[in-house]
Order: sequence, then structure tokens, then C-alpha cells
Amino acid sequence: MIKAVLFDFDETLQDRTEAFEHYMDKFFAMYLPEIEGEELEKRKEDMRVTGKGGYVNRVDWFNELISMWGWENSPDAETLANDYDYTFGDCNVIFPNSPVLLKELKDRGYITGVITNGPSVLQNHKMETSGLLPLVDIVVVSGDYGVHKPDPGLFKIAADKIGVPCEECVYVGDHPVNDIQGALAAGMKAIRMNFGWFKDVDLRPDVPVIEDIIDVLNYI
Repeated sequence: MIKAVLFDFDETLQDRTEAFEHYMDKFFAMYLPEIEGEELEKRKEDMRVTGKGGYVNRVDWFNELISMWGWENSPDAETLANDYDYTFGDCNVIFPNSPVLLKELKDRGYITGVITNGPSVLQNHKMETSGLLPLVDIVVVSGDYGVHKPDPGLFKIAADKIGVPCEECVYVGDHPVNDIQGALAAGMKAIRMNFGWFKDVDLRPDVPVIEDIIDVLNYI
């Protein structure tokens, strides 16, 4: 019997791809306001490609961009990475059906929560500005525990906190390894959100696949 439905955040409850577009607008307005037109679009594409959906070391990523662009007198990469962590959460683009789904799950008596990888300040700020906090019972950010998905330990931490065995939890996420393999290894059931950087990558026949978050309701 399923008692809890838990979620990844980026590309699951929020459209991280679109949020990144808003972040880039803020980034160029702040640091390179003189860049316009085709050059601006080229540099945004550089950021999209090298940013790999957020799965990069951000200091290394900004160093790569500084070098790629020949960016003279740029802030150092550490400053840019720190600014990212503190401001990306202002750019959330929550899927319209995310609050609808969470409300419905709560109405049906399920425990709800978020298990997300990332630095504490970044992911907690995203949650604080998401509007979703009143709709979830728990938020577990890997940066707060020093344990990161796909380590099943992070999933077990969340299950322990809500007092529900992993076997009675469903986890919904977009990453084929961090989310799906991690949840299954912890003993949870899994649902794959097929969206974002990993869309159509390593889909599994034993894991339901959805492309709209509301369709979680078809599998619980």
C-alpha cells in the first residue's frame, strides 16, 4: 500500500529548462548588458550546451565560459557560481499541474515531499520561492546531509523522517540514475518524468513513464 509520494524538484515539479532561460536573462543583464542580438543568442546557446542541464561543477563551468568568451575583467568563477546558487531560485518556473497534483494527493491522504540534489542554499531557496512548501510534508536537500542521489541513503533519510517504509513510497523523477535507480535501490517504487536534459534517455520497461506531472495519479 502506497502511503507517500515523493518528488525530485528540477524537471519534475518545475520546468528547470525554462527557469534556466530566465536565469540567463538575469545573468546577462547583470554582467554583460552590452551583449545583444546574435552575439547574445550565441552566448546563451554556449551556456545551454556547456551547462548540461545543471549537471556540472559550476566553478569549472564558469571558468570554461570565461575562457570560451575571452571575457576580460570578468568576476572570478567562484563569485559567479556563488551568485548562481543564491539567485537561480528567483527564476522558478513551476509546472502548472504541480500544485494541482500535490493538492490532490494531500486530499487523498498521501504524505508528500521533495528529495533533491544540490547545495543547501540553492535548493532550499528554490523551494522557498516555489509556492509548493505548504503542499509538501518534507523537503530533503542533499547538501544538508552530505548524501547525494543516487545513494539510496538519501531516500532512506526521507522515509525515516516521514515514518513510512521505503516500500510504501513512490518516487517521481527525471534522471534515469539519480532518481530512478536510486529510488529503486532504496526499495521505493518509481515513476519516470520524461522531460528535460534526460528526455527519452534510458527509459525502463519496468518503470511507468509520464510527460505531464498530473499523470502520477494514474499510477498510485
